[in-house]
Order: sequence, then structure tokens, then C-alpha cells
Amino acid sequence: QGSFNSQPDQIIESDLDKRKYIYFTEDGGSAPGVHVRDREGKYYTMVRGVPGGRYAGDESVGIAFSPDRKKFYFGFQDAGVLMEVTRHDGHVFN
Repeated sequence: QGSFNSQPDQIIESDLDKRKYIYFTEDGGSAPGVHVRDREGKYYTMVRGVPGGRYAGDESVGIAFSPDRKKFYFGFQDAGVLMEVTRHDGHVFN
């Protein structure tokens, strides 16, 4: 489960399979990141800044998938960085 100590911000819905995920960023907080919720209501943290670390107190922004859905992008606003995430198993992001 993610920190969820701030409000959801940007949201992407994915329905490529029966699980149906919602990806969202967290608007500020001590551990900003990208979180996921599935159809059953389970929460997951995909990536997050470490409390007290380089991105603590920043805001995660700009979530997007590549056209083939094998890459996921997000950024940290104040740091001005864009991250690219890929899966080790080579599958697409659902």
C-alpha cells in the first residue's frame, strides 16, 4: 500500500485485462510517487520518492504510457526530471 498521505492528482485508467487498473500520482507529500488501484480495491505503489531523500516533498507528475505500453513515464516536478520505467519481464503495463 502506498503512503497516500496527499490527494491523487493525474489519473490514467487501464482496462487491457480483467483486473482494470487506475494509475495516479500523489499531489505532494513526504513520499511522492505513482500508485495503482485495481478493480478489487487493492492499492499498490509502483514507484515513490524515499522520505527524507532527493525527491521528498516534490510532486510526481506527467504519467504516460508509450504507444506499445512497454514503457511508463513520470516526472518529479521541482527536480525537473523525467523517469522511464520498464518491466523486467518484458510484458506491457496493464
